[in-house]
Amino acid sequence: MGLTNFPNGVSSFGVPVLPGGFPTPGNVYFVDPANGLDTNNGLSITEAKKTIGSAYAAATSGNNDIIYFIGNATSMTNLSAALTWAKHYTHLIGVCAPTGVANRARIFQLSTATGLSPLMNITATGCIFKNFYIFQGVDDATSLINVQVTGGRNYFENVHFAGGGHATMAINGGASLKLNAAEENLFVNCTVGVDTIDAATGMMGLLFDGEAHRNVFRNCIFRMRAGNSGAGFVEVVDATGIDRDNTFDNCIFINNSTANDMASAFVIPAGMGEPRALLLKDCMFHNVTKLDASDRGVLFGNMNAVTGADGSGVAVELIT
Repeated sequence: MGLTNFPNGVSSFGVPVLPGGFPTPGNVYFVDPANGLDTNNGLSITEAKKTIGSAYAAATSGNNDIIYFIGNATSMTNLSAALTWAKHYTHLIGVCAPTGVANRARIFQLSTATGLSPLMNITATGCIFKNFYIFQGVDDATSLINVQVTGGRNYFENVHFAGGGHATMAINGGASLKLNAAEENLFVNCTVGVDTIDAATGMMGLLFDGEAHRNVFRNCIFRMRAGNSGAGFVEVVDATGIDRDNTFDNCIFINNSTANDMASAFVIPAGMGEPRALLLKDCMFHNVTKLDASDRGVLFGNMNAVTGADGSGVAVELIT
């Protein structure tokens, strides 16, 4: 009889498998915010823990442990303190529809918590993150970074990084995702940003810092509602914010504002040049004036120009 793998990642013979069907020597923990208890051992659905933090505490770094986060209509974890993910090869998988937008396996900042910047800090290497929604949307100007990644060679799929979900947060210095010295991470079918709040000047979807390099965004959507033309999708923090290359492959950048086109989709500082490069392959932009208003010479794409200089990939209305 063959080995059958079920959607919860546990085989019919009790052998845990990673997404994709690869067996893992690690333990499998279940988190059910609606029905679990942190006094449970978390090793089965009926003994699920209530919070991700409790399951994470039980996991062992380097062991390829898997934490399954069960989603439903009321399933969410409210964080009162920042969640630091420092255990290598420890995987977090939401058990919900893999929509990539507002997934129902949800991690929120507690409404009374302050100073959570970042809300989640991923310092580990070699982890898989899939199918969950992490959201900051409280009245707190000290919680500006939603998720920070400093680790390398992690894989993200169908994750919605949703920062700036309150007007107090959607300000200069705020970002849904920050890659700080992060290297060789892959983001697939992810969503970065929200389009329900007017973003002020300096609010970004993605920040690069600390010589972040060789990170790839594939089939991702960047969302924002610019409350000012100075909001942007991507910013390189300073002249050493990136090193070598970072790639956007078949990504869509949507500014859902009806009043403010972005002056520059990418905000790139002075003093940058090759070999540092941001590579855009088959990307499209909505409601932006220019891709790089400062023309720093580090943005490269394969899209044909459709609206003039530095307008390559900008969406235009089709008249039939």
